[in-house]
Amino acid sequence: MKKIIFFLVFIFFIIEVTYSQSFRVPKNVISTSLFQPFSQIGGYTLSYERIIDPGYSSNASQFSFKLNTTFISSTKREEYTRINSQVFYDEDAYKYTGYFILPELKYYFTWDAPIGAYISLFINYTDYNEVYNNINNVTESYEKNISELGRGIGAGFQFNIINNSTVDVIMGYNPKVVNSKTKDFGSSSYSSIIKSKEDKIYFNINLGFNF
Repeated sequence: MKKIIFFLVFIFFIIEVTYSQSFRVPKNVISTSLFQPFSQIGGYTLSYERIIDPGYSSNASQFSFKLNTTFISSTKREEYTRINSQVFYDEDAYKYTGYFILPELKYYFTWDAPIGAYISLFINYTDYNEVYNNINNVTESYEKNISELGRGIGAGFQFNIINNSTVDVIMGYNPKVVNSKTKDFGSSSYSSIIKSKEDKIYFNINLGFNF
């Protein structure tokens, strides 16, 4: 995973160096989420935004399309015993793997897209596995598959910080349909299929480069 992060940072650095002295009008943003690695189900995000309307001139646009893709890979610890006052944890009690996709259509309120305040419409799809391992009682261990299909509306602001570096902050309303199925310890097939609806708040902070 460290190699992946280094590779993304290297790509961003090359883009920054290549285009920082360019006089071309920026039409693209490549970014990564600063929030996702620290969320409850963590992962690593790569996003690409592209201006899709010519505007009144080559440097005046209001619409863009952004595709956010996240590779889910994280763990969560659980306490498994106490000896006197010392607590011992299983650092990998919960393991999460999967992916998250969120296409987004943005409308900027000024003619400076992809910089400025905007509203957006988006849909999102998530598919990931949760594997729980109880080292005190293996019969309580399980594997769960969760898929989520949602849609939403959001508002955000993207701004430049240093040269062509950008920060994009967005928050929105995100209702979802959630399907969950569980494979109990020792079972070869999923059971306990549950369908539900959830209303959630979508929030993200992206650090990127405009070129």
